[in-house]
Amino acid sequence: MATEKTFITPKDAAAWFLRDMAQASGFVVQAWTAGRPLSAYATYRPLLTAPDPWYFAGVVALEACKICDLFPPEEANEVLREIFATMDAVVGRDNDDASALSFLIMGRLGMGALLLHRKVPDNLLAKVMLILLGSASAAAAHMPADTAHEQIRAALKLGRPVWWMMFKRRYDFKEKTQTPRLVRSIRAMAEDDVTDIAEGAA
Repeated sequence: MATEKTFITPKDAAAWFLRDMAQASGFVVQAWTAGRPLSAYATYRPLLTAPDPWYFAGVVALEACKICDLFPPEEANEVLREIFATMDAVVGRDNDDASALSFLIMGRLGMGALLLHRKVPDNLLAKVMLILLGSASAAAAHMPADTAHEQIRAALKLGRPVWWMMFKRRYDFKEKTQTPRLVRSIRAMAEDDVTDIAEGAA
């Protein structure tokens, strides 16, 4: 029997995702996003002791690379647009350096032709992205800061992406005018996140 899913708008899903990524990147973020708590994602990823926007850009690129695999093109495009339009503001930046770097990582690494069409197994995605990123000297012209390359590599070493796969198990997208088919308690959703993220990271 298929699990009935909770509906959420692409905009709210993107906001939830970005705040989880920000928390894992050392930033202090609000505990609630559009009525939903931050997920258990950060407890299963190494947490930075100091916030770093380039690590944030790297982890967003790593996790967002699954979006086009998991959702129809129109929905995937809407979520990605929202992510790149708002991610700098989530970590308190007033320019687009982090989003531009994240977009560069995904685009320059051949995401459209190679990674976004299931050509690489999930357990090898991060390794392939690391290889395609290249050395610090080769990528220097595209890095916004001296520490950016090192922090991106650290983020990509986290391993397989899990956030959107866990999201897909229990949520689906809806328009704001639709009525959710299922309303579940915040506590239950948070407990589900803990189980799902643990299984995905295993």
